[in-house]
Amino acid sequence: MTATSAAPQRPGPPPGLRGLLLDFDAMPEKMAALVATHSGVVQGRSGPIRFAVVCDPGLARDLLTRPTGTTQGRGIAVLRTILGQGLLTSSGELHKRQRRLVQPAFHPGRIAVYATDAVRAARERSAQWHDGQRLDLAEEMSSLTLDVVGRTIFGMDVTEDAATVARAQGDLLSLFPRVMRPLGLLAVRLPTPLRRRVRRDVAALDEVVEHVVAARRAGGDAGDMVSMLLAVRDEETGEPMPARQVRDEVLTLLLAGHETTAVLLSWAWYELARDPEAAALLDSELATPQALDALDRADWQALPVTRAVVAETLRLRPPAHTTTRVATTELALGDTQVRAGTVCFVSPFALGRDPRSWGPDADRWRPQRWLDADGRYDEAAPGQPRGAFLPFGAGSRVCIGAAFAQMEATLLLATLAREWRAEVAPGFDPGLQPLVTLRPRRGVPATLRARRGPT
Repeated sequence: MTATSAAPQRPGPPPGLRGLLLDFDAMPEKMAALVATHSGVVQGRSGPIRFAVVCDPGLARDLLTRPTGTTQGRGIAVLRTILGQGLLTSSGELHKRQRRLVQPAFHPGRIAVYATDAVRAARERSAQWHDGQRLDLAEEMSSLTLDVVGRTIFGMDVTEDAATVARAQGDLLSLFPRVMRPLGLLAVRLPTPLRRRVRRDVAALDEVVEHVVAARRAGGDAGDMVSMLLAVRDEETGEPMPARQVRDEVLTLLLAGHETTAVLLSWAWYELARDPEAAALLDSELATPQALDALDRADWQALPVTRAVVAETLRLRPPAHTTTRVATTELALGDTQVRAGTVCFVSPFALGRDPRSWGPDADRWRPQRWLDADGRYDEAAPGQPRGAFLPFGAGSRVCIGAAFAQMEATLLLATLAREWRAEVAPGFDPGLQPLVTLRPRRGVPATLRARRGPT
């Protein structure tokens, strides 16, 4: 009797890939574990979906900066049902044209005007706080950044609309994981309860946007972004931006600009509350006459420690925690061939925590890593490989409002932290809520303590 040899066993997927796409809540942390233990590109399948996780920072940047061969992923298709064809969700020639038209709204001269509005809004908010006050800093930062968006994007006070925006936005974000499921997009397009809920929330936001656009059309250029969008003309045709496109861009700027900065500041307050060393370093900067002068001039680049706090928060908890590209043709990523149709994942959350890029203390929130020996802010973070820090993406789709977001976060935090510190209950963990942005699941409940009198 002849013995038969056992059939060779096919290698299973690398550890960490099983169930990666099925648990949306755990995806950022699973991505981080995968990136920290693998190199290059790791590929797998989830049912009919082929996917690849880019674990190397250089390859991640390479993928995001490729001019051809990829398109946006499913998440953008979901957002398109809400935002229409704004800068975040449009593609191809439309995206190129809209980016060209919108770019003047983010000119450094305009951002300098927005910076003054940001400081003014923060000082007004500070005057409303009192020592010993209990509040949820996540909710407070959302309200404050909406105020700033109203002043800069809309050129008007939208605080009366804050509850409407917060309710509709929060509801839409909570639906995101459901819509991301295999039949989610179909459920939004068919007459289902999910579609009715989405349409109700979008209608509420549209009412706010339409009111603001109508006011700007009637009132003329007020130096805000909506005025810029209404005044801009296509260089080739001389035509103004279509009304529907104005709506899509304004809604995109409203939700993306307001939500991402609010989430960033919420995490910054939480980290400062549990890191006395970093909090003392920030206070030492903000207590100086030079810092007060910088705030009076709305010069956010003159606040290196505050900028380092913002950058470190972006590294560990980037609001845009995951981005995807779908290969439209076969791609070579390093030594790996990626087939057409593959969903490629780049995780700024994971890349920002990789010990190979950030050292053995990669999981530790330490703003000092962004300061050189002379205390100057170093946006490259000494030793950081290119592509390890991608909170705003890269390439032709890099966030057009990156400078605006960093300015806003720096000045709001500096203005408020100069006068207040936040106490968070010992051991409190906000938890991660990875929706479109990386929200603190349980908010950031805190007690305010006055540092010094208002300025």
